Amino acid sequence: MLAAARAVVVVASTVVLAGLVVAAALTGLPVFTVLAPIAGAFWLLVLIDSGYRIGREWAHRRRRRASRAQRDAWTPAANVRPPTDYPGVLRRRPGNDPVDHQGDFRAVGIRLAVLPALAVLFLTVQTLFINNGEPLAFGFILAECLLLVAMIWTIWTGQEPNKPWVVNRMRAEIFRREMFLLLSGVGPYLDLSDADAQRVRDARLNILDNADRPQLDALNRFVERTPLGDEQHWQDEVWRRNSPQAGPAADTVDRMRTYLDHRIRRQALFMELALAKCERTEKSLGRVAKAMVLAGIAVALIYATLLLTAPDDRAPSTTAAIVALLAAGLPPMCNAVLAIQNLFAAQRLAVSYRETREELLGHETTLRTLLSGPAPSDETVSFKALAVRVELTLAEEQRRWRIIVVKPEFDAGL
Repeated sequence: MLAAARAVVVVASTVVLAGLVVAAALTGLPVFTVLAPIAGAFWLLVLIDSGYRIGREWAHRRRRRASRAQRDAWTPAANVRPPTDYPGVLRRRPGNDPVDHQGDFRAVGIRLAVLPALAVLFLTVQTLFINNGEPLAFGFILAECLLLVAMIWTIWTGQEPNKPWVVNRMRAEIFRREMFLLLSGVGPYLDLSDADAQRVRDARLNILDNADRPQLDALNRFVERTPLGDEQHWQDEVWRRNSPQAGPAADTVDRMRTYLDHRIRRQALFMELALAKCERTEKSLGRVAKAMVLAGIAVALIYATLLLTAPDDRAPSTTAAIVALLAAGLPPMCNAVLAIQNLFAAQRLAVSYRETREELLGHETTLRTLLSGPAPSDETVSFKALAVRVELTLAEEQRRWRIIVVKPEFDAGL
């Protein structure tokens, strides 16, 4: 559906551009001649934006097909209860998907990265191929100015450009964490009955639903503040209280199995898939950037050769003008690719995902050992302590992710 809508937008903008070009050619009116390059500039921006979104949707479907075997291998056994089978554990309401906000942020960032290169290309075309004083030359200059104004306007008005993405991912992660804290009975739910735990859950979710960054940061902490002002860390509290088992052994084992499959293994699968995606993205953008650098060097050498061998009394040939256009356009296009590479930050994210996955695999081994061995007297306490360590691992990944992706504004270098 999204790809079809974007295709309609591209077709509509193409029709408008073609109509202006035909009107300029048939009527010769200066107004159509001036508007044609401006429409061409906006058509290129629409093409880039729609092309990215269509390509993103297509790539997502391709990755889903390619990762089907990995996701099937994760599928829990039939005797493993889903989290929502336990009292108080809720399913997150649909909507405000962080992935959609991510796509919006990156679409604007890519457009901003390409704007300076397009402005250079429009100026170069006007300089090399169009005589000064013609309406078409004025149209190209005006198109260049509008592209630069659009770039400056986007930077100035785009304060905290990825805030919707960051806030909604934090909300999604904290909601998911709350449900698994409730399932394992740790953190704010330690030693509470089902009824009390659900009252605490409702109060915390009410804060979460309306929270902005400061409130989310407060919910993200793994400490409770006592009436005296002291801070009690959740992991310390598990061992300090050494809580007796609240239910039968079978219930504890069921919760451990659910936590293993639906929290640890599922998050490890997410990290594995995200790591592969980042590595592919980094490799592809790196190859394009290197190819553009090499092409820019080659074109510059060819242009220098043409200048040295051309007679002084002859005007530059069409071939030399085209080579000059490539020589002027390739460096800013290479800079645009590097800006997009920085926007995706795939290499840094891959490092974080790899480290988190390795830690989760260690936690998985610990929990499997606890499940397969003879039940110790402190089985419940050991499981609760492990659950806090797992949540700390995932919270640390989220903290690193925020350091990498959060931007107070779009970089001017884009």
